[in-house]
Amino acid sequence: MKKKLSKYLSYLTVLLPFFMASGAISSSPFSDIEKRKTPVVRVVERVAPSIVNISTQQIVQRRVSPFGGIGNPFFNSFFKDFLAPEFIQRFKLKTLGSGIIFDDGRKVLTNQHVINGAKEIAIITSRGKRLSAVSVGSDDVTDIAVLRLKGKTGLPPIPMGTSSDLMIGETVIAIGNPFGLSNTVTVGVISSLHRSLNSEGKIFKDLIQTDASINPGNSGGPLLNILGKVIGINTAIYSKAQGIGFAIPIDKVKKISRTIITYGHVPPAWFGIDCQVLTPSIARHFNFKGDKGILITAIELGSPAAVSHLRVGDIITAINQTTTSSPLMFQQVLNQYLPGDMISLSIIRNGKEETLSLKLKRLTARHGTFLIRRIFGFGLRELNRKEKAFLSRSGISIGIAISEVIPRSLASANGLQKGDILLQLNGSDLKNVQTFHKGLIKHLREGRFELVLLRGTYTYKLIFNLYKQ
Repeated sequence: MKKKLSKYLSYLTVLLPFFMASGAISSSPFSDIEKRKTPVVRVVERVAPSIVNISTQQIVQRRVSPFGGIGNPFFNSFFKDFLAPEFIQRFKLKTLGSGIIFDDGRKVLTNQHVINGAKEIAIITSRGKRLSAVSVGSDDVTDIAVLRLKGKTGLPPIPMGTSSDLMIGETVIAIGNPFGLSNTVTVGVISSLHRSLNSEGKIFKDLIQTDASINPGNSGGPLLNILGKVIGINTAIYSKAQGIGFAIPIDKVKKISRTIITYGHVPPAWFGIDCQVLTPSIARHFNFKGDKGILITAIELGSPAAVSHLRVGDIITAINQTTTSSPLMFQQVLNQYLPGDMISLSIIRNGKEETLSLKLKRLTARHGTFLIRRIFGFGLRELNRKEKAFLSRSGISIGIAISEVIPRSLASANGLQKGDILLQLNGSDLKNVQTFHKGLIKHLREGRFELVLLRGTYTYKLIFNLYKQ
């Protein structure tokens, strides 16, 4: 028996190499694939159904000169306020971007610049299915937008992580649709944290910097950690960057998106001061030896500024260590924060440096009168009987009147006059002063205001870009 077993084993020893060489005994191709699956591959497979391509279509209009190709500045100077519809050219513009499914599986996170001005929004899944979506709201300051899928179709929401414990050097994965190429994957590391950028007149704070390639079309896609959880939303806001990408931290995105879902936009924070630029003569008067700061000239009763015991004559030099050198810059820095946030103020009082903490509140339409005077430098009133009668003869039933223009204000510098009738603000009819207050609050963070006004029998359009002065 032992001899037979020994003989059998000897045969097996001789034949085994031939079986292995011929593939009779080999590893399964399926097991080879599993061995080749790196953590990056597994993350991509897991999250792919939650990443979508966003295609938008918007109607763009531009003014066409009635003088054709003359291009004479003399004629064009008269034409700049000409609003005749036959000289407005309209065409369709398509944009591409990325997004992620989150929350209940019927909401999509993306960048604001991806869907800005869109009339139609299409969502294309990783399997090529096309769905329609509508905007829930967006925020120009943080470049975040929330969409909602139409109908009852839902998609798997992506796992959310946190950006509170990120490490410089840790591996990250960016997925998006650069140049329309769906679900393109790039891998890199976190290069830096809490980056600030000034791009096209906008300040972007607290960004994640990565060397993972992020191009137009990647915007709105996820930045993932090696566990497959979202730690940021990619944003292609810095066109000059080479080998540098940026993402909005997901903790900030969560906070902004919740606010958008609640209000349809991000309400600006209420601070409650009026202020002016610190000139050299004013600085000497207040014994201020620095060169950057703003002087508080008025404080709203009951405002966060009043509660924190700020005083007229105090000089604010920084908010959370970000310097402020003008009222508009102060407002732009303030726009980075939300109602309920605690901020730290660096101030100079009686020549001495102090630090105060302040809790911001929500700015509402009831603060409109104060804001209008501080930002634009004019007052508003309802139309009187004579003005209403004049407008009704032209079939116009809307409008409010400018009651005063403050000298050396933004309104004064742009030629606004007492008695001018405002018809629209950012495309919305102005039915009463309250309508203007609401529009001001809604668009204060982005800082772009388009006014249509009537003076006599002439209609004019004025555009104010507060943060691009």
